[in-house]
Amino acid sequence: MKNKRFERCFLQYSHVVMKMAAGKTGSIQTAQEICQQVFFAFYKNMEKIDTDLEKAWLFRATQNAVIDHYRRSSTQREIILGYSTYQETSACPSEESIALYEEKMFNREFMVRILNEVSSVNQLWYEVLVLVCVEGLSHQEAARKLNISLPVLRARLFRARDYVRKRFGQEYKELQGR
Repeated sequence: MKNKRFERCFLQYSHVVMKMAAGKTGSIQTAQEICQQVFFAFYKNMEKIDTDLEKAWLFRATQNAVIDHYRRSSTQREIILGYSTYQETSACPSEESIALYEEKMFNREFMVRILNEVSSVNQLWYEVLVLVCVEGLSHQEAARKLNISLPVLRARLFRARDYVRKRFGQEYKELQGR
């Protein structure tokens, strides 16, 4: 009985959960992970959830999973510009955490725009920024992965950050002041 209920809910709502998560994260892979987390939690808590509230429970769980995803991954967003990161203070969803989520989504779009422009200007800078600032690899790991020396990596990273600061620094400061 439990498996049939789960299968019915999964078939009925998984595409909606995926669409919702993908729309909020901009990533199909992340949306798949969130969908998996949500339905795993649903399976574990199914006995406690009224059948009339399944859809609402799944939507709320998806929203919470997206917020949790951004909480876990928020530390690398501002590294590209060399400015300090923002801090989260709330442990449960509130008006503040929703505003913070919206700010993070806006910052994510800003970061994607920066990376797209850097990619079009200099592909080598883009590769270094992605490995060091987005994926969080150490300078040694990134140099090894790109098969370049450490001084070459540091020079590219310096030039890329310098370009980003000059091109987007003022816009970044204005966004932070809003």
